[in-house]
Amino acid sequence: MKKFIQLLLPLLLSLTAAAQPQLGEIAAHLQTDRISLRYDCTYTEDTPVKLSGVLLIQGDCYRAVGNGMEIYCDGATRWSVDPASKEVYIEPANGLAELLEYRDSLSELKISELKYLPLSDDLSPFRFDTASLGPAWVVTDLR
Repeated sequence: MKKFIQLLLPLLLSLTAAAQPQLGEIAAHLQTDRISLRYDCTYTEDTPVKLSGVLLIQGDCYRAVGNGMEIYCDGATRWSVDPASKEVYIEPANGLAELLEYRDSLSELKISELKYLPLSDDLSPFRFDTASLGPAWVVTDLR
């Protein structure tokens, strides 16, 4: 699961790249709007992997859902969830800034269904509650 998490994280960084004119517009809205979008891209480190899914961002918070994985980040904590394997990894996070190391690992980025939504004080979409998980789930807290 850790390797797959490393594959999804570069997608989030792509918002700061200049691969498409649309990305500059998105970057300009990072601190003023909640952003929702659909993404398709290829992670090019080692063996190329196609990634697709939905991304929600507000400030340093993000939620990426795609390729069978869910990643939630409230800016300080990241929950990487694999529902098929019933696994959750909880780790310290640095929000979007932690993703800069993946900047050159993406190609063929396509963004669709882009929406700018009002900022919200409700950050629950960026947190994952492990309290409701059943006994079959494995939760690894690395904080």
